Amino acid sequence: MRKILVLILCYVNICVGYTQPSKRIVSLASSLTKMIYLLNAQDQLVGCTSYCDIAKKDNKPVVASAIEVNIESVIVQKPDMVIATSITKPSTIEALKKIGVKVFVFSTPKSFHEICMQFIEVGKIAGKEKMSRDIVNKQEQRLTLLLQKIPKGEHPKVFMQIGAKPIFTVLSNTFMDDFITYSGGQNIASDLIRGTMTRESVLLRNPDVIIIATMGITGEDEKKSWAAYGNINAIKKGKVFMIDSSQSCGPTPVDFADVVEVLIKQIYN
Repeated sequence: MRKILVLILCYVNICVGYTQPSKRIVSLASSLTKMIYLLNAQDQLVGCTSYCDIAKKDNKPVVASAIEVNIESVIVQKPDMVIATSITKPSTIEALKKIGVKVFVFSTPKSFHEICMQFIEVGKIAGKEKMSRDIVNKQEQRLTLLLQKIPKGEHPKVFMQIGAKPIFTVLSNTFMDDFITYSGGQNIASDLIRGTMTRESVLLRNPDVIIIATMGITGEDEKKSWAAYGNINAIKKGKVFMIDSSQSCGPTPVDFADVVEVLIKQIYN
């Protein structure tokens, strides 16, 4: 406790106004860390989580896991801004604020548009607003061109799997549902309010396409499991694909467009 108190007393210049670019940023989410790197603001990143692979390879200090934050380690880095998502415990956020650390919490984005708005917000924090807006504009233009490659009248039924035990799928009003929409597909789970599904319920809805977010060896196992059901359209057409979960489950605007490009190629090749 005494060590923490000493650190707090020595901790200066924490409360920088939000209108000023943050020079020392701690990121408590891998998706936000990727945004920092996309903005070429990694020199301003002074702390990350154990899941922020791009920052760990850059030898950035690890101050948290995906959920648990080492407050003492955060203080040592003397950040003028901590950026986090709703995954971080509210009690941790409050603890950081009580000792004077400025924290900006991002909610889970529900659409590509919200991903872009959050990216611009990160750009403002890092003093890279113009760059963030330029990147967003470029990806929006890119998506417009990609949509033109979808054959007219094609609206395949799509099942996107993001969990195996139990089987978990993508619901409406989520950014992952936008992957399906931007690819010209129809989400077979659009009427559900919970993401869990049985294998039998998926088979009854007879998807034309099955997309599996890679889950290590589990992703390959699931692809083999679906191949056993030769009576559904996705298997008949050879339309069972895997997408990179590091890109699809916490995307930047560029990641989002990359995934949509891959899906359009795979679905309509």
